Amino acid sequence: MKKITVNLSFYNQSEVLIKQVKGWKSWAKEIKDQFTFCIVDDCSKVPAMETLKDVDMSDVDVSVYRVKEDLYCNIAGVRNLSAKECKTEWMVILDMDTFVSEDLAGAMLALLNYRDNACYKFNRRVPSDPSHPKNGQQHPAVCLLKLEDYWKVGGCEEDLVGHYGWTDPSFWHRSIGKLDVLLCSDLFLDYIPEGEADINRDNSHNQRLFEEKKRTGDWSTDFVRFEWEKVY
Repeated sequence: MKKITVNLSFYNQSEVLIKQVKGWKSWAKEIKDQFTFCIVDDCSKVPAMETLKDVDMSDVDVSVYRVKEDLYCNIAGVRNLSAKECKTEWMVILDMDTFVSEDLAGAMLALLNYRDNACYKFNRRVPSDPSHPKNGQQHPAVCLLKLEDYWKVGGCEEDLVGHYGWTDPSFWHRSIGKLDVLLCSDLFLDYIPEGEADINRDNSHNQRLFEEKKRTGDWSTDFVRFEWEKVY
């Protein structure tokens, strides 16, 4: 029985995508069989399926979706699409710069139904460079939560699409009083520096928009505003 969907956002990090899928393939069968995987290709220059053409995915339950329009910083839209297509009770929001090991996957299964409204967050470790500034630091986005709780918060704010930043703070701000956010300080994501997207990180526009929405409470409910297709 599938218990958790890993929702992975992909944008142009082809080599890291191959590492992600090969990592899932390496998990023990008794763990892997309880997971399903969703890759959303945010209109990458080299499509996800082209990147994965030589990777045998027959032993992982994976679905791949492709956004048809290259919208700048479409993080919120991609996450909402993966949640819209999610078929399991629980899901992981995963970024390309983080890797879920087999040990962490097993620990995630043990956390299910531990308490109501729980949302679990994790610290990062950097196996390639223990002195890296993000080693031991909490990831701002990656979490394990129930699908229904994701939508109870209101999903991710798609009015932020088109500019960089504040997708995560807007979600966590709206989660107050709705989710019991717990940091699993002894469980670690593997951080992959080369998985970070090479983009302009000026977040001033979205910071102003976030502050305005926080003041007015005018959060959007217009989800998945773009054309997309299931490609695998």
